[in-house]
Amino acid sequence: MARRTFHRDMDRVMTRVFDTLPVHGGRLSDVSRRYGIERGDWLDLSTGINPWPYPITPIDARACQALPDHDLALLETSSRYYLGSSLQVDGDDRDALTLFNIPGSQWAIEQLPHCVESGIVALPNIGYREHEWRWQQAGHQIRRYDADHPESVMDLPGSDHLRAMVVINPNNPGGQHIAPCDLRALAASLQQKGTVMVVDEAFVDATPEQSLLPNIADNVIILRSLGKFFGLAGLRLGAVIGKTSLTAIHQLSALQGPWRITSPSQKAGAEALEDHFWQRAMRATLKRASHQQGAWLEARLNAHGDIERWRQSALFNGFDMEFDRARRWHEALLSQGVLTRLWEVSEQRAILRFGLHDESPRAIQHLEQAMSKANKATGRPS
Repeated sequence: MARRTFHRDMDRVMTRVFDTLPVHGGRLSDVSRRYGIERGDWLDLSTGINPWPYPITPIDARACQALPDHDLALLETSSRYYLGSSLQVDGDDRDALTLFNIPGSQWAIEQLPHCVESGIVALPNIGYREHEWRWQQAGHQIRRYDADHPESVMDLPGSDHLRAMVVINPNNPGGQHIAPCDLRALAASLQQKGTVMVVDEAFVDATPEQSLLPNIADNVIILRSLGKFFGLAGLRLGAVIGKTSLTAIHQLSALQGPWRITSPSQKAGAEALEDHFWQRAMRATLKRASHQQGAWLEARLNAHGDIERWRQSALFNGFDMEFDRARRWHEALLSQGVLTRLWEVSEQRAILRFGLHDESPRAIQHLEQAMSKANKATGRPS
């Protein structure tokens, strides 16, 4: 975990300050060396990436030979997928939407803080930590709101002077789903204060009814990703959508390089976004798998009352526990070749998050044996 220090400002608002880069899931090379278990022998449940990735057409060498151009096929396909229609380009229409593809939503997370004037920024108390790290490193003052109640941002000291608010919907790792009508009402209130609302929808493809698109307010910026639902994190492909009139959108677009999206990523991304049959079937698969796998885990983790809250999302299941109990489960599973995500909420509480496995006999057997041994190692015999 990133080392932390805590400072309390004059308004007695707790603000977390990171002094090291956030740690992410999927660190198989590191844990393989540490535990002496071959990379191929791990069951990686740490990332929240779909274990059944979209079956892209194989890429041959010729697709990688030439420099990537700005192929309109991906842009047009993205527009139909995210907005429901072809993108209308009109430089004089300030109410129009701007959409551009990016090398993963992480790129926008890193660049957006430099596109907003320095000041106070509100972030969820539970959420993907790269957001907080990047805004902090860009010199902004961080205020944290209750991720279960984003409307509480209006009660934060300094809320009248917010430069930006970041919402993660669905939340990672919290699993919260905030209704679009509630977010639209909040965006309207923030717009009166001149506040930009950044909505990270990296996990929303599994539940598209939760998206704010295509009807967004003038102060809203949407981040999307093909890494989670489509299971194509290695492509590094996503999208940014916002009103043409928004200054931050112009500045973010200007930061793009000439070859930002590789040719293979353009081709594979357009293919995945166009396959509506696969998307519908996968949503049903993930809904079933998440519920079944989550219930199986809940029964074993909570046999002795360890779980305080079960956080379910289409691509992962998270369990709130006392920090020491979550850490012991995490470490016991590591020793058995199962990588989970330990997310520290406070010195007393943590979320132990499990991504989905692919339900293969090998994965099922591995997890069953690991959970049984971890149960004994944590001092709670089955």
